[in-house]
Amino acid sequence: MAAIGFLNDQILYRDTAGGLSCNDAFVAFLLAFRRRYNHVVLFSRVHPTIVDTPLALRVGGVGVEVVELPFYPRISALFTQPLRYWPDLERALQRLHGLDAVWLNTGHPVSVRALQLLGGNPRPRLVAALRGDYERDASIREGGAAKVARTMQTAMMHAFAHYARRRGVPVLAYGDAAVARARQLGLRALPFETTLLDSQLIERPPAPDPALAVDVLVVCRLVREKGLDRLLAAMPGLRSGDGRPATLAIVGEGPQEEPLRAQVAALGLSDRVEFRGYVAHGERLMQMLRSATLFALPSRTEGVPATVLEAMAMRLPVVATAVGGLPSLLADGRGVVIDAGEEGLVVRLHGALQRVLDDDELRRRVTAAAFLQVSGLTVEAQIARVVEVLAAQGAGDA
Repeated sequence: MAAIGFLNDQILYRDTAGGLSCNDAFVAFLLAFRRRYNHVVLFSRVHPTIVDTPLALRVGGVGVEVVELPFYPRISALFTQPLRYWPDLERALQRLHGLDAVWLNTGHPVSVRALQLLGGNPRPRLVAALRGDYERDASIREGGAAKVARTMQTAMMHAFAHYARRRGVPVLAYGDAAVARARQLGLRALPFETTLLDSQLIERPPAPDPALAVDVLVVCRLVREKGLDRLLAAMPGLRSGDGRPATLAIVGEGPQEEPLRAQVAALGLSDRVEFRGYVAHGERLMQMLRSATLFALPSRTEGVPATVLEAMAMRLPVVATAVGGLPSLLADGRGVVIDAGEEGLVVRLHGALQRVLDDDELRRRVTAAAFLQVSGLTVEAQIARVVEVLAAQGAGDA
């Protein structure tokens, strides 16, 4: 029985009935590997908070195993409190030896340790993912300890690369910046994106719903990195194509929701901004994309977000900041990309949004080019690509 494990630092939540679930679309992508493997193993942290009802994506069932990792709140805790976390992590990582294939997270200390434990053993076959600028992300998350966090993350990237080169581990790199960083580290980089789009959904998208019509739509986790405070700051004075005050719908949940609601009230935008909460990947979310005029994502840091791929597939023009894999994804007229520098960003963002809302022909050109780019990026195709990369290592069959 072929089994694949994912060591990717995802967080699951336990409900009062003992089940595990999350609202993480990336986990849904990982679980989709059941199409090609008999057994999927998630090495995941389980949050200490117990929820009353399961979240949208339930994790479990036939062919799915969860190996629980101790819940460290931040990667830095693995260094500042090693005795609290590493003994349990070491025990959990022993499960790697029974797998046929493993997906690692480039530069993560737990993945570095996994490479050390596996040594020169050709089984399991390995692939790693680099989904963004991890060094920059570390400095943003750690705030006051930004310089130390970046230094430590850089050290982990080099440590990972050292062991990965010895085993010839290929890296699935999300965007040009990730490809370049992997190659700087002497690793074989394969451009890659995560998607949950299936061919039928692309070929037969849902019809727009007038009840969901909105000028600007954003779908993301409500965290500072996504830059929603910038988007709200750009809304005053923004007009729809017919001259009305432009509307915004925010789809998602997260720790920044209350501060964002306060910002909406302070800006006097309560009648123009709607918080729709978390919406699972599926027809309803695609219908929201189909019913909007444009998609905005002014992130401070990014990989290649699946929501942008979904917007492009649903023929929705994208306005985004030039971070992570977004510049390459939206290049050559496939979207509108603005400089990510903080100074003047709100003005640049407002201007880009207004230009797209005003120009029907621009929207038509952008959506046509974007659709050509992503129409072949189906979940089936991406999983098949990972299976081929693993199979090329020549150790077992998927």
